[in-house]
This record gives sequence, C-alpha cells and structure tokens, in this order.
Amino acid sequence: MGIIYNEWLKSWYGRKVWLFALIMLLFIGGAVALFLFTQSNLGSPMVADDFAEVSVSVFPTFVMLFGVVLIAGAIAGEFSSGTVKQLLIRPTSRHAILFGKWFGNLLLAIFMLVAIVLLSTVIGLIVFSTEGMSTGETFKTIFEMAIYQLPTLVFYMALATLIAVLTKSTALTIIITFAPLFFSGILQLFISQYEWSKWLIVSHIEFFSNYYDSEIMFVEPPFESMWGSLAFLGAHIVVILIAAHLVFKKRDVL
Repeated sequence: MGIIYNEWLKSWYGRKVWLFALIMLLFIGGAVALFLFTQSNLGSPMVADDFAEVSVSVFPTFVMLFGVVLIAGAIAGEFSSGTVKQLLIRPTSRHAILFGKWFGNLLLAIFMLVAIVLLSTVIGLIVFSTEGMSTGETFKTIFEMAIYQLPTLVFYMALATLIAVLTKSTALTIIITFAPLFFSGILQLFISQYEWSKWLIVSHIEFFSNYYDSEIMFVEPPFESMWGSLAFLGAHIVVILIAAHLVFKKRDVL
C-alpha cells in the first residue's frame, strides 16, 4: 500500500493530475455548450440521457491517454531521471515496485474515469431535460457503459508498462502505446472480414465498441461470447505484465 500511496502522491504533484482534471472540466463545459447550441438550433430540448451517454462514450478515451502518460512518467520517466535507483535500494522487491506503479496508476485512472462519469451524468441531469426518463435507469446505463470501457483501459496501461520497461523512454512509451489506441479500430474494420482476425489481440482491444456499441460502430465482435473475448484480452494482459516483470527484474539501472 505504501508504494501505491507514493505513486498517487507523485502523480498528483509531479505528473499534473490536477491539470488533467482542469482540462476535463473544460471539455465537459465545452460539451454542455455544444449541446445547448444544438438545442437552440433544433428548437427542442436535449435529453439528459443523450448528453450523459455521449460523454461516457467519448471522455474515457482521454482517461486512457492520460493513463498511458502516467505509466510512462512512473516507469520510463524515473529511469530517465535516475530516481528509480532510490526505489531499488530499498528492501522492497522489484516485482512489488513494478506492480505498485502499474496498479497504483491504474486505480488512479479508474478513479478519474468514475469521477468524470459521475460529473457528466449529474451535469446532464441538471442542465438538460429529464422528462420521461428515470434517473436510476440513467445511472445504471451510464455505469454499465463505463464498465465496458475498463478492459481497454487495463490493457493499454499494461502495454504501456511493458513498453516503458523495454525502452526506458517516456516519449517512446507514449508513441508506441498510442499507436494501437488510435489505429486498432480502423485496422479491425479492415481485417474483421477474415476468420483468422478474431485470434488477433487488436480485434479485442476495443471492448466497448465490440460488445456494447457494435451496431452503431458497425463492428462485428470477434467472438460471439463477450466473456470469451474478455478472457482472451485478460490472458494477453497477464502475459504482457509477466513479460514486463521479467524484463524489469533483469534491467540494469546504472
């Protein structure tokens, strides 16, 4: 717990979590303004459900991006600055240190995701029409959407952990991890027509698009069973983290 708490402190003060929170507030404010502008042009009230659902579909991507930045700073950044040496001279094992960095920043990213989901939903309920809708059902739907985003968040933060350990470069970690984040959906559209594509990890990364929003996103899920895809993605996450731990254990920090 000490390592995780330490990571939270480093992230808040050193990796500018407060700045990310401020930027997200501005984005949410911009989304409200856009919806109000659309409402005035249409001449009919926008529904709170619509605002909340659009927010939860879009804003988690920013959390994933920042989660990768957090991991890059926590691992590659400390390699670059040399502060990782101060951690390794302690009696704590390398496995515990790396797990603490990954899990601590993952918890922080999940906390930010939940906070953004809650804030977006509450603002939507306050600003926009709630006529004919159930507040309880709205929160249920929104949190279900958020849960479907979690496997992708966990995958990218695990991948960033491995890349950070391999490269010891903050810039390379961010660039390499962002590549599938931006292009996996496009690649999936091209290869989904082939039967073998379902055995590629790239087909399973966008879990929300595959199993919650597949009709809107025009995506054919790789497996019929959501749980099968989740297990496939989870197995890759475990392999990635094991590889990261093995490399970190042997990594020379001098």
